[in-house]
Amino acid sequence: MLSTICHSRFRDLRPLGRGGISRVYVAYDEELNREVALKELRRRYAEDAKSMSQFLFEAEVTAGLEHPGVVPIYGVGRHPDGRAYFTMRLIRGQSLRDAIRALHRDGGHGALASGLRRLLDRMVDVCYTVAYAHRRGILHRDVTPDNIMLGVHGETLVIDWGLAKPLGRPAPSDEADSTLAGRWPISARDRAGTGVGVPIGTIWFMSPEQAEGRPDRLGPATDVYALGATLYMALTGRAPFVGSDREEVRQLVQRGDFPPPRRVRRTIAPTLEAICLKAMAADPGDRHASALDLGDEIARWLAGRPAGGLPKPPSVGRASPQESNAKQDEVLMPAH
Repeated sequence: MLSTICHSRFRDLRPLGRGGISRVYVAYDEELNREVALKELRRRYAEDAKSMSQFLFEAEVTAGLEHPGVVPIYGVGRHPDGRAYFTMRLIRGQSLRDAIRALHRDGGHGALASGLRRLLDRMVDVCYTVAYAHRRGILHRDVTPDNIMLGVHGETLVIDWGLAKPLGRPAPSDEADSTLAGRWPISARDRAGTGVGVPIGTIWFMSPEQAEGRPDRLGPATDVYALGATLYMALTGRAPFVGSDREEVRQLVQRGDFPPPRRVRRTIAPTLEAICLKAMAADPGDRHASALDLGDEIARWLAGRPAGGLPKPPSVGRASPQESNAKQDEVLMPAH
C-alpha cells in the first residue's frame, strides 16, 4: 500500500531528468521547507500494472538499502490521477560520466593524474556500496557512470535501482539485527525473474552473461563486471565497446572484444589495467570474488601497496625509454 503523502505538499520547481517510465523533478517541500527530488510515473504508464510494480520496486528496494552510498527515500504517495511518486534526497553534484568527460577533455598531464586519483577514490566507494547491496541480497544490474552521482560535499552515491534483482535470502543489515533477514519488498516477489533472451541493463557496461539474456547466470559477478567497465571508462575516457548500433555492441560484449586500457591510453599503470581486465573477465569465475575485493584492490593501488592475485597485463607495444623510467610522473602511476 502506498502512503497518503499529498502531492500538494510538494511544489515542482524544475525538471531534473527522465527515464523509460518515470521522470524526476526538483520539488519544494512546503512542510519542511527544503528542496527534494520527486520521481513520478509518466502519465502514459499510469494504468500499466507492470510499470507501477517496477516503479514501487525501485522505491522499496532503495529505501531498504540504508547505506551512505544509496540515496535516502523520504516517502511514497499518489497523485490525484493515481500515478505513484516518491521523494528522496536531492543530490547536488554531477554524474560520474560527466566528471570523466570533463577530466579527459580538459585535464592536462598533471591535472589528469590528480583528477583520476580522485575518481579512483570514488570508485572504491562505489564498489563498497555495491558490495553492501549484494550482502543485502540485491543485484543492481545497471551499474554505469550515469548511475553514479558525485556530490559536491564528497558524497558518492549509486542511484537508479529500478532494474535491481533479488539474489536470495538477504543478510541482516546489522549483525545484531536478524529481524530483516528474509524480508523482501512486496513488489520484489513479482519481479524476481527476467525473461530468457532479454538483455536487461545498459549494453555498453553489461556483462557477457547479461548481454546473452541469461538470468540464471546473473549474480554478484555481473555487477563486478559492470564496475570494471565503469573503471575502464574512468581510466580511458571512453566506454569499453564501440559499435554502430546496439546489436553490434551486444555481440562485441558477448565476445569480450574490447581494447585493453593501455592500448587506448599508454600511460595507464599496468597494475590498474590488470585490475580492470580481471573485473571484466568473460568468465564470471575469473573476476574478483566480490565487489568488496575489487574495491580493496583499487584502494591498495592508491595506497601504493602491492595488489595480489592479478593476471599479467597484456603487452601493448614496446615502451619508450621515457615511459620505462620509474621516476617518470606517469598519468596514472601511484604517488609515493
